[in-house]
Parts: sequence; C-alpha cells; structure tokens
Amino acid sequence: MAEKKSGFDRTEKWTIGLTVVSLVAGGIVFAGLIDRWSGSESDLAASTSVAVTPQAQEESPDPNSEYTYVTPTVVYPTSIPGCESVDALEEGGMSMISYMSNTAETYDDPRFPWFSESKASAMSAALASALPEHVQMKFASPSESLQFGPISAPSDSDELPEGMSIENMASTSASTTLIRDGKLGRLDVWLQRSSAPIPPCYAGSLVERRTLADGSVVDGQDTWSETNGVRTLSRSAILYGSDGTLVQANATDSVYQGGSGVEISGTVPLTVDELITLVSLPQLRTTAPVPVGTAPLKSDCQGSAIEPTGRELDRGTVDELGRALESGWRAAPPGMPSLEPALGALVLAASDNSTACQELVARSGSNEVTLRISISSGQPLPKAPNKYDPSYDGHPISSITTADGSVVERDEHHYAVMPMGNGDGAGQSTSEQSRYVTLTRPSGAQVSVYSSASSPNSPMTFEQLEFLATIDGLEIR
Repeated sequence: MAEKKSGFDRTEKWTIGLTVVSLVAGGIVFAGLIDRWSGSESDLAASTSVAVTPQAQEESPDPNSEYTYVTPTVVYPTSIPGCESVDALEEGGMSMISYMSNTAETYDDPRFPWFSESKASAMSAALASALPEHVQMKFASPSESLQFGPISAPSDSDELPEGMSIENMASTSASTTLIRDGKLGRLDVWLQRSSAPIPPCYAGSLVERRTLADGSVVDGQDTWSETNGVRTLSRSAILYGSDGTLVQANATDSVYQGGSGVEISGTVPLTVDELITLVSLPQLRTTAPVPVGTAPLKSDCQGSAIEPTGRELDRGTVDELGRALESGWRAAPPGMPSLEPALGALVLAASDNSTACQELVARSGSNEVTLRISISSGQPLPKAPNKYDPSYDGHPISSITTADGSVVERDEHHYAVMPMGNGDGAGQSTSEQSRYVTLTRPSGAQVSVYSSASSPNSPMTFEQLEFLATIDGLEIR
C-alpha cells in the first residue's frame, strides 16, 4: 500500500500539449472525465485536437507546453462516505475521447424512443422549478435557460470508439448562468441512457456516494482545478439510475462573458446536496412519462444586427416589446397572414443579449413561409446607397429617410439550395426567396422583419413586413 500512497499523496500536475474537440457522453467515461476535468462542455468544444491521456508528474511542467493543469492532492488509501471500498485511480488510466459526426441533431430520433421534444420540455420545466428559491437563472436565450437541446448522437455509419455503442453516446444537455448572492456561476446538466456498470469509488473522484430507495446511486464531488495558475471551483453530482438513466450536473464559479472572456466569481452557485437533489428528480428519468399538457419548448432565434452594440436587455424590456407587438398586430389590415405561434412571444437572441427576437410561421391559404422579427438598439443610421457607385451590388433595393429621420430599407434575394446527402433528389436544387424590411431610428433602435419561402411559396410582401416594422412602441432606449 505504501507504494500506491507515494504515487498519489501529492498535488497532481498535468501538462497538456494537446486540447480536445469535444467530450463524449458514454457511461463511466463520461462521468469520470467530467469529475476530473471540472470545466464546462463549451470550454472543451472550443479546443482543437483529438485525444489526451493526462499523465501525473512530480517535476515542474515543460515551459514550452501549451497548458498546465493542476488538481488537488489525492490521498490514498482513504475512506469516502457511502463507499464500501475505495480504489486508487491508476496513473494514465483515464482518457478523453474526441468525437465528431455529421449527423444533424434532432429531438425526434427514432433510434432513441425515450427522447422527444415534449420529453425535453418536461425535463426542462422540472429542472428549472427545482432550483433553490434564492438561486435565479440569469435572463438569457432559451438554449441558455436550462432548456434541454436536441439529442446528439453518432450516425449509424460512423465508426465508434472501442467498447462504445450509439446508445451510450447519445446525450442531451441543458445549461444556464446562475446568480446566487449577487455572484454568477455556471450550471451544466447532461442526460443519457447507459448500460455501463456503476464505477467503483475512486479516490479523488468523489466526496460521497448515496444509494437511493430504488437502488439508484448518486455520487457527489466538490473540488477545484487550476489552468495556467487560474483556479476554478467545481461541484458535481452524477446519478446512475436503476432504469439506465445517467444524469450529471456540474456547477462552477467560472462563467464565459463573451468578449470579456471568462469571469471567475469565487462562488459555486449550488451545493453538493442541491446538485444531488437536481439529478435525483424523477422527471429526469428516461423512463418517466411526459405529463399531459406539457408546454412546447421555446425556440432560439438570431438577431439581425451585424455588430451587437446595444445595451443588455432585461426580461421587463423584452416583455414590454412583446406587448407592443401583440397590441399593434390587433390593428393589422385585412389580408395579413395568420401567425404561429402568437406574435409577441419574444426571447433574447442567441449569442446576443442586446436583441429581442421571435421566429414564426406565416400562413395565407396554402402559402407557408418563415417570419423573423428582431429588435435591437445602438445601431447607426445606414447611409443611402450610391446607385452610380461601381461597387453597388443592387442591395438594398431601396432606402428611404422618413420625416422623423428614420431610415427604412427594403431588400430581397433569390437563391438556390442544394439538398444534402446521396438519397433521391440529390443534386436537384430548390428555389428560395427572401425579403426583409429594416427600420432604423435616429435613437439607434432597429427593427428588422425578415420573411423567406421555398418555391412555390412566396415570402410576405414588403407592405406586410413594413407594417410589422413600424408598429408603435418598438423602441429600446
């Protein structure tokens, strides 16, 4: 035993010369890697290589290496509450798996009958409702508000890592930024099915293990890591469900703040007990039925501003803009299409917290088109194009300055879309057309209304789009 102790009773220093493209969810591999890495999935997804097997070392790291990664001292032998025995994690015994697939992510993959859009909605609602009362989600786009995304899985033709199955590599995730006592932190949750056995208790990989009444096992972890000398705090909980469900929740004090980089608050927003409560929710079991009347998921949408320079929007402002749209739509002239969902259910744009937007389907008889409306601030007044300038490409097709100094632009595009894949119809293009109207006010408020359609359907008319763009009350000051 003394030999093992000398190898683990110290601070582990990992020098990583390669980085990792993505982290694959797959039973024990998935659970163990999150515990030891303690960074978010988005942090890993931004990197660029194939695989790493970290090696502990006692000497100072190579000064030419790209990253230095340090974790707490692992003491062995040791005891862990809830564990009958504790094993040592052998050096070099844990690997990160990189995986890339061209398969489109979807909510309704027939290979995984346990998952659907309504299932994702039910799980998202249960997770959000179970947050502690004094912990709030930061206002964000739907995909950053603990909403489970489409299932991610390899295609049937992909070559899988040894010992892995498509079922064990299919996962869905939800993320958000939390606010506790005025400080920000990150919460990421991953969910999948797994046929892998429950792993042993490894020294350093958990601080407690609980066995639930149905035989499910939950591991809790409270740790830290240092990357290039910067320390990040992390807590996690993993449920190994008796029904084959695997759920992991990981909370850190590290939050990505866009162009400002990563902000470390020093406060993990959830305790280990609170994380264990979240992963143990019965609604998160893959075998749990979807309640009747489950509300549909909210859809992400994209802002139209080329450079998001407006102020960050709060929930009250977005709701006020939504009410203005809803009120103005009641005065719509005859001949306007029906909209689904109802106009006014605005959300914060994905990756742009200065824009409110909504994507809808507009129908007039058999004509069905896409409609997107976005509202932002801080935008400069566009200059009227010089149609005699040799560089003028014909877009926008018109630009008018109104009496109050606002600029209204109209534009349209015709293009062909080539289908993907090698099935029937491959190589046959589809004709599509889009139109948009953009209203920019002297205050910097900008409303952009965009409609697109595939042949034989036609986008909404410029007059219809301009009616929406000029609805009263669509101002962000």
